[in-house]
Amino acid sequence: MSDAIYSQTAKLGAPTGGGLPAEPPEHVAGFWGRVLVAVSACVLTVSIVGSAAFLWFRIQERREIRARVQGFITSLENRTDAELADRAAQLHEKPKVAEFVLPEIRRALRASRSEDQLCAVIRLCEAFVDRREIETALFELRGDRREVVAGAAVDALAKVQPAERAAELLGQCVAGSASGETVPAGVDSACAGLFRLGAAGRVEIEKRLESMTTDRRRWLVKYVNEVGGPYRESWLKLLGEDADAGVREAVARAMAMPEPIMPASAPAAQGAGEGGQANLAGEARGPDSAGE
Repeated sequence: MSDAIYSQTAKLGAPTGGGLPAEPPEHVAGFWGRVLVAVSACVLTVSIVGSAAFLWFRIQERREIRARVQGFITSLENRTDAELADRAAQLHEKPKVAEFVLPEIRRALRASRSEDQLCAVIRLCEAFVDRREIETALFELRGDRREVVAGAAVDALAKVQPAERAAELLGQCVAGSASGETVPAGVDSACAGLFRLGAAGRVEIEKRLESMTTDRRRWLVKYVNEVGGPYRESWLKLLGEDADAGVREAVARAMAMPEPIMPASAPAAQGAGEGGQANLAGEARGPDSAGE
């Protein structure tokens, strides 16, 4: 009987041989579980505080960077063309920095009220014109009532690659002249850009000639003839097939003249200055095309 009682008390953790009773296993597990929970809570708290501090730091850093970028954009109108080209090259070499600058460039293209600043931003955009968001922002400026801005934006579109894509965009600018979506200076730059694009430009202008007014086609004959270059003859032959007798006569006179030596460049917007290209645009188009 005594052996049975001893056996039962041993199972229940009763003292045996005068020693202390053994601690039940569940008590040990409960203690370490509480320790683990406490440690986990501390780690979680530290993680949350650390994440909040890091997030605050990143927000402040982005604000500072944005402020510097906005200052950079504001200062562009005081830069020379050489300085703008240098800044564009630097941004090209630092894509991470460009990711901060490009959103501000797009905002400036949409909202800038300063003509000089906007033209400077457009000049900077030429280095990033292959990005679709920049391409779209420039294309939307084709109808800007500030002729210099519209001309500069369309001129930048001529640098899109590949040439076929640039020709397509410029062709859309030419087509927009009938509806007023593209101002005359934008059409000037579009025609000049297509001429510089060579074969791709010729294919596109052939599709757009019918949508152009007679005065505009006469202007194009004079522009192509005076600018000259390797594409002069093929363009004059194309224009020589025009349905309008006046355009064909202008082509015949141009073909009879010796080819001029003149660097190929886009005509300036009307009223933008006293240069030969601006005068060419105004004289060749004539007064009837002012609303084109």
